[in-house]
Amino acid sequence: MGLASSQARMLLLTARKSDLEYRAQCISQRKINLAMQTEQLANDYSNSMANMTMKLNYATVNGQAQYEKLSYAGITAENANYVGDYLVKTASGKYACTDTNDALKVCAKLAKASGQDVDLSSMTASDKQTLLNSYKDKLTVISQMNNADYFQDALRNGGLFLQKNEQTTGTDENGDTINITTGYKTMAWSSCGVIADTYKTEDDAQAQADYESRTTVLANQDKLLDLELNKIETQHKAIETEYDSVKKVIQKNIEKSYKIFA
Repeated sequence: MGLASSQARMLLLTARKSDLEYRAQCISQRKINLAMQTEQLANDYSNSMANMTMKLNYATVNGQAQYEKLSYAGITAENANYVGDYLVKTASGKYACTDTNDALKVCAKLAKASGQDVDLSSMTASDKQTLLNSYKDKLTVISQMNNADYFQDALRNGGLFLQKNEQTTGTDENGDTINITTGYKTMAWSSCGVIADTYKTEDDAQAQADYESRTTVLANQDKLLDLELNKIETQHKAIETEYDSVKKVIQKNIEKSYKIFA
């Protein structure tokens, strides 16, 4: 009966030992997942602190440059004397506009660049439609350009390009100096003198607060897992000690039984 009870105890300890080892493996996997989440948080925080935004220098007041967030409406506004005269082109080669009214403005700019005398304010609806029809194959509507973030991302990713109406000086028939349009030329946004690429700082405080709060939660979860893992290791050592003791008892019982039969 002593041998049988010892063997039953040994089987129970073996099962318990296996269960603790499985729980320890699960906790280790959860700790790995927490480490991966912490690393992702660190990457997101780094990206949030290093994100950039484009600013448009739209005017100078008392010698100080005035900036606003770069947008499609801002860069194409009627402010050519300071900012310049710009159009936006897609990677496929078409001029981008946001709606029909904007398409008319684009067509008017293209017509003027080709030497036509165009005044939208004095044109009839029929004349405007004729103007649109003459350039419709060169246009594409992208309503998302009204979103400044979308517009900036498209410029950075090469989905959209800026075109500036280049001008040179010349003389008219009276000998007076005049500006002569040479047409819209594609240029990189980074080489545009009225666009500045700056760090976006207005969201830094929120990004830091989010990072600190979420890392604190993950750190607390990791500490709880460490406590649970230490508890399991303590129980595992106790079971190993008892397992070795029972194993010795079984061995002695076997040796005693062999002596009796001998």
